[in-house]
Amino acid sequence: MKSNVSLISRLGAIIYDFFLVFSLVFCTGLVVNLIIQDSTKNPFYFFLMLLLTYGYFALSWVKGRQTLGMKAWKFEIMQADRKSVTYTQSLTRFVLAPLSLIGAGFIFQLFNKNRLPLHDYISRTYLQSTKK
Repeated sequence: MKSNVSLISRLGAIIYDFFLVFSLVFCTGLVVNLIIQDSTKNPFYFFLMLLLTYGYFALSWVKGRQTLGMKAWKFEIMQADRKSVTYTQSLTRFVLAPLSLIGAGFIFQLFNKNRLPLHDYISRTYLQSTKK
């Protein structure tokens, strides 16, 4: 299925979600650091922040089909059969998304007939506009 969400809209949602996730990680890190001194030197701290970030995206994608950034830019994520994405698909997207952020995945989108970046292509998900 072909995505009808532009690269500009994707980037807008990414920037919006970046600030939300940054705030979530910052506040959680502050609380953890108050409880456990020098927690930032502990590998558990990094794992916790990564898990928290994945949790935000996975729950948003699987349960509501949208992160807050996607909601603001009026698009949602789904499978080709219009069903909600699975946790496996959300993990695949999350792991591969850095490739898009450094440019490789979005360059792939420009040359892909379905306009899918690499992380959507491999996870078999696509973005659909919710604008009326």
